[in-house]
This record gives sequence, structure tokens and C-alpha cells, in this order.
Amino acid sequence: MHWGQIKTLLILSFLLLDIYLFTQFLEKKEVADIGVIEHEPSTIEEQLNAESITIKELPDQEYEETYISLKQHLFTKDELKDVSNVPKQESFILNQNMVVSILDKEVALPSKKTDANMNDFLASFAYYGEEYTFWERNEEKNVLIYFQNKLDRTIYYNDKGIILVFLNDDNEATHYIQTMLGEEETVAEKRELITPMRAIETLYNANALFAGDEITRVNIGFHTRVPFESDVQVFVPIWKITVNDDHNYFVNAIEGFIFSTDEEEFFDEVTTTMMKRLDIQKGQNKKLKEILQDIEERKGIR
Repeated sequence: MHWGQIKTLLILSFLLLDIYLFTQFLEKKEVADIGVIEHEPSTIEEQLNAESITIKELPDQEYEETYISLKQHLFTKDELKDVSNVPKQESFILNQNMVVSILDKEVALPSKKTDANMNDFLASFAYYGEEYTFWERNEEKNVLIYFQNKLDRTIYYNDKGIILVFLNDDNEATHYIQTMLGEEETVAEKRELITPMRAIETLYNANALFAGDEITRVNIGFHTRVPFESDVQVFVPIWKITVNDDHNYFVNAIEGFIFSTDEEEFFDEVTTTMMKRLDIQKGQNKKLKEILQDIEERKGIR
């Protein structure tokens, strides 16, 4: 065979090989493109659905809120005397910003313990009780915890706007300790909040939600932006997300991060602070000393 024929055959062979390889490349590329399409990131709704995480109800409107600053409210004896809608009680003002009050007659818990009933229960005997919302009952210490409201929102986990109601063994309120925040001031222009679904996505990405969970409630509130010891504090709007009716998460509704809050640690810090103030003032009255001893016993100190 002449060299020219051999050269032609080689050229044709390489051409056919190139065509075959190019065809294989196109087929593999098509398969890869289909794989990319099939593996595009799913939406948060699809991810929740895949793990059977359900949402009972979400707020359906857009919200605009801003940071607020609040000063500690200072109580006076004349002020407490002017509060006419409370039953007879013996009250002490400690350091101007904490009230310790002993009821003349015990007040029984409502038989049906709904949030509304528990709020009415407090309002029936506590100073400015209508400005606080029931949070929970610490079963171990037998104490009810109420958080103060501002701008129709609850301020969560702040020791300067709280009422602790102490119960006896018959589930009756005998005395309570109260702090209160004063008038609010806005510290920035209103901003559109992240959506509730975005807040839920933040929890999901942080592995705080598990297969089969139900998000039972989503509410707006306020949380301390940066905790510090001062008479003035700044609060940020948050989404409170309740999961399975028994666990609460707090997501900053402007900046989108999760607040880390330990309920037992908070309760321990609050009662420790109150004990310190009572210890300083216990010499003024025998009943203050008895309340200090009561708290110590509930905390297991005595």
C-alpha cells in the first residue's frame, strides 16, 4: 500500500475517533447538567417537609420595628399607695427599684391555668400587674415567673422587668418580688424585620429543629441586645419561636442570630441578685429576713 493511502486511512481513523470522543463528551455533559438541575438547593419549605417538620401558624403581615432603650423604674411609697386596684399587702422598696410585697391574704391559683387566667391572677394583687405576662412556673422552686410588656410586646429574660410570685404548698400566692422598666425611647429608625420563615430557617440551619417537630407558635417580642449592668438598656425585636409547645427559641428579628438563653441559669441569677438586696436590708424588718430565708430554702441553700 502506498504511503499516501496509509496517511489517508490514519487521518480518517483519527477523525472518527475524535467524533466518537466528542459524542461521548456531549452525552456525559448532558448527564452532568441534569444532575446539577436535580441537586439544586431545595427551599426551606421543602427541607422542612422532607423531615416532617410542621408549622401550625405564621404571622401573615410584614412588621417594622426598631431598637428601644428603657430605664429602670424607681418606685416611691406614695406611688404604691396610689395604686388602688390591689388588695391589702405590706410592701417594701429596696434600693428604689425593687418591691418586696407580702399579701395579707393568700391568693389561690386559678383552677384552669390558661395564659389569660394566669395574667388575670397576677393583675388581681400585684402593682401594675396588668403590664406583665405569664411566662412559666418553676415547678422545683414553686415560683411563677412573669415578664413585663412594652409596646404590646413581651420583654424576655430581663431582670429589670420581672415579677416572681412565691407559692405555698396549697398553690396560693403568699408574696412576690417585682422590678419594673420605665418609659421607652426609640434609638433608631424603624426597619423591616426578617420574616418568620427566615427565622425558622436560622433555627433549622443551626440544627435546632428535628424530624417530626411542630412549630406551634411564632410571636414578636423584645430581648436584651447586649446585657450589661446599667440603669439604661437597649432591647431588640425578636421572633419567639415555640417548638412542640414546650421549648422556646429567640431569633434577633433584625440581625438574624439566635439568642442563647438558659432558663434555669437566668432564674438562679435573678434570685441570687434579689437575695443580695434582701440580705442588705433584712435588718430593717423581720419579714424581709423571713423572705430571704424562704428564697434560700427554695434554692437549696438551707
